[in-house]
Amino acid sequence: MIRRALLVFTAVSLFALAAVGVARAGDDKGPCKIAIKGDSPTAKACTAGGRGAATKLMKDMVKQAKAKGEKFTCDGCHKDLDNYELTTNANDDYKKLEAITKK
Repeated sequence: MIRRALLVFTAVSLFALAAVGVARAGDDKGPCKIAIKGDSPTAKACTAGGRGAATKLMKDMVKQAKAKGEKFTCDGCHKDLDNYELTTNANDDYKKLEAITKK
């Protein structure tokens, strides 16, 4: 009886730990693969907090630019929002976005 209870407890505990691990993995977008060098605000955010921090910063920069009458979108620079692959114009557009948000 005790052995069965211990076995059930172990199984439930392992399931709970796995569920917590999956939930945490969903919260963390992982390490940056694009903005990993330099002193740009995005590179600094990547270094400090990974892709989640960089995404938050980029969304804030786009919001600031929109407030100043400029139009930027995530998919204007990123081909794929799962791996953040860049379009051909992404680097030039980022420089414009960075200049606008510094003002």
